[in-house]
Amino acid sequence: MRRLFLLFLILLGLYIAYPYWALLRLEQALLANNAEKLEKIVDFPAIRAGMKKQIEGGLLEKSQKLGEKRPILGDIGEALTRALGSSIVGGTVDSLVTPETILNNPTVVEHREKDEGFRDFLTYAFFASPTRFTVDVKDPKRADAPTLTGTLTLDGARWRLTHIELPPLTALTPPTD
Repeated sequence: MRRLFLLFLILLGLYIAYPYWALLRLEQALLANNAEKLEKIVDFPAIRAGMKKQIEGGLLEKSQKLGEKRPILGDIGEALTRALGSSIVGGTVDSLVTPETILNNPTVVEHREKDEGFRDFLTYAFFASPTRFTVDVKDPKRADAPTLTGTLTLDGARWRLTHIELPPLTALTPPTD
């Protein structure tokens, strides 16, 4: 009975440590400039699909708010968003959310050149459910930087980044200096 309990504790410890190890592997893939490893950890099709929905929803919300102030402009904006939003947003997201784009991001390249990790970006990391793990990251050098929330999902026997919750569209505007 004691051995069974000890085995249970060991397995539980491994299970709890596993998503943190996935985050470490993600960091190593970024620092090693390894697109193949990155694709094993990040579910790019799922990330792209989620981002498209979020951005389209944000654009519709913006046009509806504009419609409350200026009904004609809001109606035109909503119609354009519904007609063209998917193709414009879809193409943009598809071209921006790739392993190559992520690996060539200036922040990633800077960290790679300095051989320093991304742990200072991590503000929260813990289980949301037995098969979902939530991670919040924020640029530590900018107090006004938006927080990005990522979700790792237990996919078979491995944890994969499957969703990134974007901040509101207003938070994505560049800072004015």
